[in-house]
Amino acid sequence: MSPAKSNRDSRSSSGSRSSSSQRSSSGSRTSKDRRIAREKRRPKAPKPPVLQTREIRQPNVIEPSSPTRVGIASVRRSWGKDGSIAITPFSEGEDRFSPGDTVFVAGGHPAKVIDSHRAGTATVLQLDVIRNTRDADALRGTIIEMEGEDLPEAPEGAYYHYEIVGINVKTTEGEDLGVVLEIIVTGANDVYVVGAPGAIESKDQILIPAISDVVIDVDTNNGVVTVNLPEGLR
Repeated sequence: MSPAKSNRDSRSSSGSRSSSSQRSSSGSRTSKDRRIAREKRRPKAPKPPVLQTREIRQPNVIEPSSPTRVGIASVRRSWGKDGSIAITPFSEGEDRFSPGDTVFVAGGHPAKVIDSHRAGTATVLQLDVIRNTRDADALRGTIIEMEGEDLPEAPEGAYYHYEIVGINVKTTEGEDLGVVLEIIVTGANDVYVVGAPGAIESKDQILIPAISDVVIDVDTNNGVVTVNLPEGLR
């Protein structure tokens, strides 16, 4: 009977180990499942916000390189392979550029005009200091200047913008309206933006069309524009 008992004990012992192993294995899987479940329930750390950036293009502010100089054109791009540049004059009369004239580029560097001509709708200028496309493209968006005293005289009844901006404006009754802050070019006629010096709010400005019925007199020597202000412009 001892062998039989031994066999039963062996089977019992083996069964106990098997059962214990199964329970242990089962317990391990349960513990792992619980851990995974906890991790799933655990809130994830928020991702850092993404900074959205936009390029803000500031308008070009024409600041002369010298108080005696006037911006007369802006450089659009290179033209051809000899260093010529296509430009946008700020006023009519691009024939102001003559061979031998001195202009100022790149913030005040002197340059001699070699040639100036029209090519379709473009005004093309060739300068002695620009000899290749790379140097011409480097001037894109910059201002070409000329000494004010070298500018050709404007036709009768016409004025350069620099002669108008900043001078006083008054009505035919003598009322002071402020100064010309800027000039808006519309194509049909210019519009004078008038207000107190430094006024930046539209409510503090008056838009005056530069037409003969409204602008009665322009006295650049004394710095006064006289206007007949129609009703509704205030």
